[in-house]
Amino acid sequence: MVRDLNPTWRPARIVENRHVARGSMWLTVEASDDLPADYEPGHVLGLGLHQEDGHYLRHAYTISRAEPQLRRFAHLYRVIPEGRLTPILAQLQPGDPISFVGPYHTPIRQEVKPDAERIVLIGTGTGIGPLYGYAENTLGEGETRPLTLYAGFHEEADFCLTGELQDLERRYPNFEWQFSVTHPSAGWQGLRGRVTESIPPLIEKNSLPKYHFHLVGNGEMVHLVRKALYCAGLPAERVSIEAYFNHHMQLDDAKVERIAQSFQN
Repeated sequence: MVRDLNPTWRPARIVENRHVARGSMWLTVEASDDLPADYEPGHVLGLGLHQEDGHYLRHAYTISRAEPQLRRFAHLYRVIPEGRLTPILAQLQPGDPISFVGPYHTPIRQEVKPDAERIVLIGTGTGIGPLYGYAENTLGEGETRPLTLYAGFHEEADFCLTGELQDLERRYPNFEWQFSVTHPSAGWQGLRGRVTESIPPLIEKNSLPKYHFHLVGNGEMVHLVRKALYCAGLPAERVSIEAYFNHHMQLDDAKVERIAQSFQN
């Protein structure tokens, strides 16, 4: 739930609310007031739907794409069938009212260290949203460092933003991306398994000091990979994170060590 550090809820309207994958939707919102909306991928906003009792049905969502000049921002979100908000959110149509508050958190652009020689983005599920948005922004602004985006999904039906990533890869020779599938079909030709299993063997351990890693999604993945990177020798300031859930899970030290040992020698 959103913590009301700034209690001022601002009015907005729905611009777009479309399905992008099984159970996932892309929501674009435009501020209805005259105030700036200078947001970036990685900022977090509280979205609220006004109830008849005067309260807001609300939750926090990370911005995937932002267009400050139009005062618009977009969120990739997962519809939770038994949830309080997302089944209602998924029914909203263009022009419908919504409220927002924030921003919170630090945008990805400010997290990635300028002295890193390479950038690796790793996400699970809808965590791919802000990673894609950051890649789109930074590449469009002239980023020349090699930038790789990895995302993990349960099945191919859960894939999000494939066309958008293909377009970035065509336009920018320093960008590449891969998906990893936990339960792939027989015909799947890409990476297999959780990203904690499939990604470390692709990265040379001796080259880790050149990298900055930004991790978004399931807290289990985020905290496992972060700690494994530390164990493999990456300085703490070269890893930035955002965990969507499983924030305080207890890590299995043996699993962390296995991941740390699986980086290329």
